[in-house]
Amino acid sequence: MATIKSYNMVSTGSITIPVDLATSTPDVVYEDNIITGSVTLAATVSVVAGGTPTKGQKIRIYWDATVAPATFDVNVLGTNLPTNAMKGGKFVIECLYDGTAWVVDTRAIILEADSVVTTAIADNNVTNDKLADMTRGTIKVGGAANAPTDLDSKTSGQILVGDGTDVASVAVSGDATLASSGALTIAASAATPAKVSDSVNQRQFTVSLEGDAAGKLGVIKYPMCLPNGGSCTVNGIYGTVKVAPATDTFSVVVKNNSSAVMTGGQIDVTTALALGNIVVATPSANNTFTNSGSPVYITLETSKTTAEACEVDITICYTITA
Repeated sequence: MATIKSYNMVSTGSITIPVDLATSTPDVVYEDNIITGSVTLAATVSVVAGGTPTKGQKIRIYWDATVAPATFDVNVLGTNLPTNAMKGGKFVIECLYDGTAWVVDTRAIILEADSVVTTAIADNNVTNDKLADMTRGTIKVGGAANAPTDLDSKTSGQILVGDGTDVASVAVSGDATLASSGALTIAASAATPAKVSDSVNQRQFTVSLEGDAAGKLGVIKYPMCLPNGGSCTVNGIYGTVKVAPATDTFSVVVKNNSSAVMTGGQIDVTTALALGNIVVATPSANNTFTNSGSPVYITLETSKTTAEACEVDITICYTITA
């Protein structure tokens, strides 16, 4: 029957297990050793080898101690024991000296129900079979105090949304709804001008004006095609010269639906211009239109002192705002 050397667990410092006769005298070197007792660690405790080991030498340590680890470790010949296992587990630690260092095998540790630590589990070894059953259609998320929680995510037509704290299963609402088939339905009239880019809302139209006769000069109105309740803003007026006047300026004054002159909205075709020249005006006021149930019009008022051959294409650029 093998003899076992017994050691009392300490709260701080070290426990020395002799590995050669010079260190053990007058005692002997024991292959089997046991550590017992109940302590609260005040610092890291190390189990160390006393003396010089021989290649192939073995030491077995039977752990029978109860330890409150707090934030401290128990280190056996260079290897930290699993912290939770030290609370009161009973296990055997096999130690082999390979000629350079001690190889410490803790695989034989008998762990209690709350003693498994991450380092004791090999990667990719927690299979679905090892997990607790979950209600069909739930997913596992972090809950209160970071505890794993099973979230019911199967409600028909709902999606998972984070709110900055938790994840919740909610219905899609507002301008769209989602069916359980994945079909998304956008509500009627949901894609309003305010919800699309300005480039999509931009419109334009062009009219040709002449000043070669008195009957062609004066007030001309053009409808702004807006739906009931719709609005737009004129943000650019361009005059492209087709025939430049020879005697005096051909002017086009642009007005809104109330016949108010648009600030900065006048096009003047002077005698200095030539075919293809473009005159630019950028309205800054009195340039909005709203259809409140009645037709709305933009007014172009032309004038020229001398009726003569002259012609300009007026392009009105506007943006739908509602």
